[in-house]
Amino acid sequence: MTLSRSVPTLSLLALFLLGACRKNEPASPAPAPTPSPAPQSQKTVDPVAEARRAFQTQLKDAPTDHEPAPPPPPGVFEKVMYPAPLGNNVAYVTPVREGPRRSAVLWIQGGFNWGIDASAWEARPRSNDQSARAFREAGLVMMMPALRGCSGNPGSREYFLGEVDDVLAALEFLARRPDVDPERIYLGGHSTGGTMALLAAASGPRVRGVFAFGPVAVSYYGETGTALDRAEGKELAIRSPVVFMEYIRVPTLILEGEKGNTFAFDELREASKDAPVRFVAVPGGTHFNILAPLTELLAQRIARNNPAEPPTSLSEQDAVRAMRAEATAH
Repeated sequence: MTLSRSVPTLSLLALFLLGACRKNEPASPAPAPTPSPAPQSQKTVDPVAEARRAFQTQLKDAPTDHEPAPPPPPGVFEKVMYPAPLGNNVAYVTPVREGPRRSAVLWIQGGFNWGIDASAWEARPRSNDQSARAFREAGLVMMMPALRGCSGNPGSREYFLGEVDDVLAALEFLARRPDVDPERIYLGGHSTGGTMALLAAASGPRVRGVFAFGPVAVSYYGETGTALDRAEGKELAIRSPVVFMEYIRVPTLILEGEKGNTFAFDELREASKDAPVRFVAVPGGTHFNILAPLTELLAQRIARNNPAEPPTSLSEQDAVRAMRAEATAH
């Protein structure tokens, strides 16, 4: 996919969004101060979430397909409801298991319909397996949430705006699971799901790390046939990870095949400044064929829970070895 439009003067617009677009506040060219650590009795203000809350979007698509999420196979996933800003949303999550608390992964699929369906468990070719099945098959708790306006959920699709708050709500739900260690939760996504994961990462999610496969710097994806096609100016910037990358405080790994969306790396890297964000371009890889081998590698590292080898430290050399093993085995 190629980008047809860019965000105007990102550095200035970031200051505008985070410092001046709040309700009842005049625009100001001065930068928004970085929040200081709050006392134990107070909650730290999240400037990125504040920007979303203050922004009144005119770009929404009311759902036309109210098809509910189909029931998953017993023992693979359970169909649950999680509390979200607009009401209860549906999700698939692996069944609760007795025993010690485990690591967990919340995965956001690609595309512009953030619903859930049988693609979460049906067999797919390894050259394009977007199910992220490696995480549940490694024994981790795995959650795949449907977001607003999808799979019968309340609300309309806002395309990278209110959906971010649905993702954060799903992470809170996951952290309360009796078999989940809340200190070992990871957030991942592919393509538009990777872009969504970056936006969520900038809002201080309760996660140990973030994996974004093939995201882009701005959320204009060419002609999509959705309300997103009309995004420009502030409507575009509020949906663009590049505006908010410097606010990421959790270890974040951005991966992509060199034949995919690596064109976005330079802009994302520059916008990240000192944020803990790493970039891995996989030689010979595409937007799709890196998913199966690299989610397997990440799942193994999460399961081992070795502090000396955090999943977000995965390197280009690690990725190359995984791709070579993939080619040999399959």
